[in-house]
Amino acid sequence: MRPFPPRYLPGPSSRLVATLTLLVACSDSGGFQPNYNPPAPVFTNPTALTNPYLPYASMIRDTLQGTEGGQSVLIQRTRMSGTKTFTMNGQTFEAMILEDRDSVNGVMEEVTLDYLAQSDDGTVYYLGEDVDIYQGGQVVSHDGGWLLGVNTNVAGILMPGQPAVGDKFRGEDVTGVTREDDEVLSVSETVTVPAGTYTNCVKIRETGSDGSVEYKYYAPNVGVVREAPAGGGLDLTAHH
Repeated sequence: MRPFPPRYLPGPSSRLVATLTLLVACSDSGGFQPNYNPPAPVFTNPTALTNPYLPYASMIRDTLQGTEGGQSVLIQRTRMSGTKTFTMNGQTFEAMILEDRDSVNGVMEEVTLDYLAQSDDGTVYYLGEDVDIYQGGQVVSHDGGWLLGVNTNVAGILMPGQPAVGDKFRGEDVTGVTREDDEVLSVSETVTVPAGTYTNCVKIRETGSDGSVEYKYYAPNVGVVREAPAGGGLDLTAHH
């Protein structure tokens, strides 16, 4: 989710990026070695996301706005009602559903349903996403979608239970679809965005399958307050 996958930009250039992404995803990891190794997850109350940096159990909707690639981008991130069932390490449990609606220059580009669950040690896992890519108001593909138990047996990790500088983990690791290498760079950032000023934020560097790098900032008891892809940036404008 990412929970929050890179925005889709239509046209020949994005098709080229998609091809490169697939090729790189099928290759080696370029030396990245995850070192965050939580215990085997136990999911007693998996939809109660209370991790302070992804407190989605108490969120209704977040709005982020900014630019990416010279275009205006709006993201509306909403906690949905209902759950989705997954099985992991012999446990069957329910996952929270989070919807991302991404618009570029006022036009809907992508709607994603992300599936998240928190283990008892506070680690937040990413269990997959259903993706609708839009062009001209119509769904034209589901590129980038994947589900635990269907496309992979490896769940992603979105946030450690107690993130520390130097933690490395994979938000996604789906052969032939996507991979995301994540590293905690700081746990003491101060970030000012339209929604407010936040201290003691976690800064994570995300490296995608195609080599693209994005930085995300997570504020305690709020969640994502800034996303900083190359050539752009999106800031939290409303948190409910």
